[in-house]
Amino acid sequence: MTVSEAYVSCANPVRLMTRLCRHWSHKFNVQLAEGHGSVAFPAGTCEFAAEASLLQVSLHMPEDNQARMQQVVAEHLQRMAGTETLAVHWRARLE
Repeated sequence: MTVSEAYVSCANPVRLMTRLCRHWSHKFNVQLAEGHGSVAFPAGTCEFAAEASLLQVSLHMPEDNQARMQQVVAEHLQRMAGTETLAVHWRARLE
């Protein structure tokens, strides 16, 4: 299992996280609490932590799924952000 992270600057990170978690709750097991969320995908998990103007996204996936899931999560973040343009830059996290 490898971990990658992205720190996404946005106007309302709690709203963005909530919209995305609710969107995925129709297909996957989702946990949503104040300032935190997670989505259990078949191959791994995606965790969110919302702060004032920053959304931290941590993707826990096998290495062979990592790049594809980074793209999926980034595209869904942008879709849920509406007209706001997001910069999602992933980096590997050492564990």
